[in-house]
Amino acid sequence: MRATLAPLLLITIAACDPVPDQVPDPADLRSRQEAACTATIAAHVRRPTSEVSSRWLFEADGVARVEARDSDRVHICEVNAAGQVLRYIHP
Repeated sequence: MRATLAPLLLITIAACDPVPDQVPDPADLRSRQEAACTATIAAHVRRPTSEVSSRWLFEADGVARVEARDSDRVHICEVNAAGQVLRYIHP
């Protein structure tokens, strides 16, 4: 029984395509960074996320800057590629 399964297993493994390196879609990454900033600022100002809007500004050295607004107040988040807000400031 084992002698029959071994070649079958090798054929199955050989037929598998290697998994290509996953490169995140820049638009998707920006959306995640905006969402992370929105959630962080909403918690900061104690408002629902629907009352905070964010827009991606730019990226430098792997850290994006995202502007978030709740009514007329502006906040700037620094968000890494993993979607974690590293800090936020009030310009």
